[in-house]
Amino acid sequence: MISLTNLVLENFSDAPMTPKQILHVIQTKGLKEMRGTAPLACLVTMLHSQVRGDRVKNSIFFKLPGRMSLFTLKVLQHAPLYSLCLSTLLVKIINKFT
Repeated sequence: MISLTNLVLENFSDAPMTPKQILHVIQTKGLKEMRGTAPLACLVTMLHSQVRGDRVKNSIFFKLPGRMSLFTLKVLQHAPLYSLCLSTLLVKIINKFT
């Protein structure tokens, strides 16, 4: 779920998104088949756990302060080039088969 959320925020959004919006993109783009309310609950829990406590330092996600559940990607000064290339490659592969 972390990699799908990263993919959505990096490639399908130009603004912070709520977990519901992220899940909507995952489902409409066919990135993963999910049903029911459990996927949204899991996504909300994953995102909130990534931006709290000990995980904040190593998380790739950032929650906008003062906002209810708006998330974006952290801007990393020394982001490895291969991670950017991998995300681009995943999007191309997904678009090819959808």
